[in-house]
Amino acid sequence: MPRAKNVDELRQSLLYNNTLEVWMALCSERGREWRNLDEYGKFLDHLSKSGVKLDVSVVCPPIKGFSEKPPKAFNIKLDSENIRRIRQYSDEGKPASAAS
Repeated sequence: MPRAKNVDELRQSLLYNNTLEVWMALCSERGREWRNLDEYGKFLDHLSKSGVKLDVSVVCPPIKGFSEKPPKAFNIKLDSENIRRIRQYSDEGKPASAAS
């Protein structure tokens, strides 16, 4: 299955997705590099603090592009509210603008 170009496209394929796939889709729609593990960790913190339920992913598909052991992944429901919370993430350390 080809990688999703954005979070909405990812939602169309499955209601629940792992956070690595969501992170890659968010980075893709913003034209950002997704292989930054520090930023991925900050993204997970943002999701947790925003009230997004993170379920431990029992099985995480291998993701090419990580030079080390793949980071921990969680399953999240991609409903409208969680997508809004996902898009509030800003990799500059401050919330994304309300217009996003």
